[in-house]
Amino acid sequence: MALDHGILNVPLDKRGNFHKELDDYLATEKRRKEDEIFLRKTAFNEAKSLAKNLYLQMNTDLIRAEAKRRGMKLSELRECLKDIRDCRPKQAPIVFAQFIKPA
Repeated sequence: MALDHGILNVPLDKRGNFHKELDDYLATEKRRKEDEIFLRKTAFNEAKSLAKNLYLQMNTDLIRAEAKRRGMKLSELRECLKDIRDCRPKQAPIVFAQFIKPA
């Protein structure tokens, strides 16, 4: 933005309050970021509760068969599944689907 030389002749108290405008802008940005974080936390918590429900529905026999196929201990595979449940809950429905018997 080019400097408007005409405004330089106007006294400072008549130009407007730059600091107030900046404070208003920063407050608006802070509110926007807080709202965005709140929405992301809400989505994460909903995904986490869904992941916990799916984790409880998993069949131990299917998990045991997958662990054997991968050459892992059952406890190691369960630990990996718990990590997905707790840290990456949005991936949980895809991963856990193979361990849930259809009704």
